[in-house]
Amino acid sequence: MKIIKFGGSSLADATRIRTAAEIITTAAKSDRIVVIVSAMQGVTNQLLSAAQLASVGNTSYSEVYAELADRHFKALRELYGEKGNTLLHQQLSDLFSELYDLLHGIYLLRDYPASALDTVASFGERFSALIISNYVNEYYPAYFVDARELIITDAQFTNARVLFDQTNIAIQHYFKQAEKEHKKSIAVVTGFIASTEDGRTTTIGRNGSDYSAAIIGAALNAKLIEIWTDVDGVYSADPRIVPEAFVLAQLSYEEAMELAYFGAKVLHPATIIPAITKKIPLLIKNTLNPAAPGTLITESTGQWDGIAKGISAIDNATLITVHGTHMLGVPGTAERLFKILAQHQVNIILISQASSEHTLCLAISETQAKLARRVIEEEFYYEIENHVTSIDQKDNQTIVAIVSDRMPGSPGVSGKMFQALGMHNINVNAIAQGASERNISIVVNSSESTRTLNLIHQTFFEKTKRLYLCVIGVGNIGSALLQQLQQQRAYLINQGYDIRICAVANSKKMLINPNGIDLDTWQKALDTSTLAFHPHELAQKITQLALINVALVDCTASADIVNIYQDCVRAGMHIVTPNKKANVLPWHDYQAFMDLLKKRQKYFLFEANVGAGLPVISTLKDLIAGGDKIIKIEGILSGTLSYLFNNFDGSQPFSKLVHEAHNHGYTEPDPREDLSGMDVGRKLLILARQLGWQMELSDIKVENLVPKALQDQPYTETFYSQLTQVDKKLHQRAEDARKRNMVLRYAGVLSKESTRASLQEVPLSNPLAATRSSDNIIAFTTQRYCQTPLIIQGPGAGAAVTAMGVFSDILKLLHYLPY
Repeated sequence: MKIIKFGGSSLADATRIRTAAEIITTAAKSDRIVVIVSAMQGVTNQLLSAAQLASVGNTSYSEVYAELADRHFKALRELYGEKGNTLLHQQLSDLFSELYDLLHGIYLLRDYPASALDTVASFGERFSALIISNYVNEYYPAYFVDARELIITDAQFTNARVLFDQTNIAIQHYFKQAEKEHKKSIAVVTGFIASTEDGRTTTIGRNGSDYSAAIIGAALNAKLIEIWTDVDGVYSADPRIVPEAFVLAQLSYEEAMELAYFGAKVLHPATIIPAITKKIPLLIKNTLNPAAPGTLITESTGQWDGIAKGISAIDNATLITVHGTHMLGVPGTAERLFKILAQHQVNIILISQASSEHTLCLAISETQAKLARRVIEEEFYYEIENHVTSIDQKDNQTIVAIVSDRMPGSPGVSGKMFQALGMHNINVNAIAQGASERNISIVVNSSESTRTLNLIHQTFFEKTKRLYLCVIGVGNIGSALLQQLQQQRAYLINQGYDIRICAVANSKKMLINPNGIDLDTWQKALDTSTLAFHPHELAQKITQLALINVALVDCTASADIVNIYQDCVRAGMHIVTPNKKANVLPWHDYQAFMDLLKKRQKYFLFEANVGAGLPVISTLKDLIAGGDKIIKIEGILSGTLSYLFNNFDGSQPFSKLVHEAHNHGYTEPDPREDLSGMDVGRKLLILARQLGWQMELSDIKVENLVPKALQDQPYTETFYSQLTQVDKKLHQRAEDARKRNMVLRYAGVLSKESTRASLQEVPLSNPLAATRSSDNIIAFTTQRYCQTPLIIQGPGAGAAVTAMGVFSDILKLLHYLPY
């Protein structure tokens, strides 16, 4: 025999009922089956609402009643069409008349006992079972069964306790007789409802239809209990919160109970208990996708490569901590606490106590927080009055549980989880782990619950490393970076990397999509976006997305973007940028930023700050990490100045060469920014700070090639005619250098003796003389590279190579991330 149960969502309307009927009739062809049904979706809530309205004299209860009647009779019409079903229509009308009389009685009395509430709630299942049994009977013999004839409970109305001895006898007797009368017919049984021994209607708890199925299945020694819902099975986490959650093929009973208790919505926690007793497998299936294999729940956990099996959460919890000196080594304190809470029927979800016995922490539902606080304060009144005990309360808490049969005896599970939480600055307010080690539970602020669930899921379940990028500045460098990411997509996936662009922004607009922006159409989407760009607003919006592993990629040269770096770091974002502004902040501000990065455990990667795509910063860091001592760093650090002096041979005036370079786009819009040498000065400062030198930009001597009279006036095209005043001087310097077998190069030098950026005469034998086009060249003279410097040379400017430097930092970040 097989038990098949349909929940309210799988019976939402006539279309869903037809699907359920197809599943039922198909199953009946190969098995003897018993079907358990819930009320149609949302009906139980409406019934209880109508009763509550009636109890306070609100006549709108009749409107709720009318809505219920309309919905059920509409389903009837859609199921049977014009031919109708007169007998079923009459039976349903009689049931609704009975319901109306009960509601009207409550209205007249302005009150209702719990027993009346259970009777009102029972109508939902009675309606649906009546409709479904009759509709299935059109295609395969079926009959209606009222579970009040089968399941016997005590008189604890609204959450009655099943009396299994009497229930098992009643079920077995009923179906033994039914087998004779109905032979191969399908029994369609009302879920959720039962009766006392004297025949009064009870209910066995919300979502109790699952429980009904397990009770009947256990009594009849069913070979399988199928529970049909509107999801494909039990997920590794709530897919509404964790988009990467997936269906678990198999769970053990213990795993399923742990997940159900800690908030997994697919199962009622008590459902599994009767099934465990008889070792009956449960199969969770989806009425909207019957072909999906679902989740099988048995004694075994099934084949599973990972350690963790599922993550679940309970929201709307409150954490109450009782602590004080009187608790140290004093027997009976915990007993007093638990006893008084039990007497007031306060359910404790989680308990945590340190070995010092100084504190005892409890997690309870926020609906019971006020009551719990009051009774604890009454119980420990004298201790509180004498200031030896105090009570702390934290509201808006979420309990997150990680569950698996594989966790016992597997070292490092807790460490892995807490390392991930720590790296993302998620504070754990309480921890609990049972001796079975099957469940590790933590309590976090509800504001962090989404990030926590996604983080733990990514840490334990996902084989790819996912990184979200927020790219600000999509001009030459930014757009080149996006193009490179798109071109390398297949390679990245093959390497196990999942890079998603969650935001792009230019100076006017921004585009945000937590699921990832299409890199084929990003430009059009940004152009048509109606979201105005404001740096702080973007940081806030990214924070609200509660993503895990997010990096701000700043492809601008803007100080305004640097101003939001600290906000981004506090929000859990790493920083990747070619923007030099952060690294040349005044020392106090720079150090504060470095301290924040360290405190928040965030990476700041800026390879493209010096040498565009050349591995200058990484090489310097490797030398330092390897214990080498840096004696001197010198080099040509400006692509523009490199181009100018590689081409300045005296055949044309320097001013004309600058003008041509500007026309070809080789300079900044205002070429004075290049000619000032400050870009070289900034790069020297960045390198100095990597050495740990406490320097400011003002400590670096920088030779400005722009005459003083031209430095501060507004930039116009007349600048080039005015720049001619340097032509003669520079021509003479070039000629003098040539006579000495030297060339002019604008170079930077960083050493303890001198740090300067200036136009220098360089011997032809010097590597700095061998540059071409816009090459950068950096020479490291160190303790180990003292005879021959370590040379790095290559293009030091251009959108493509700079973007490549940023790309390399993104790959480094993925490598650094532990998951």
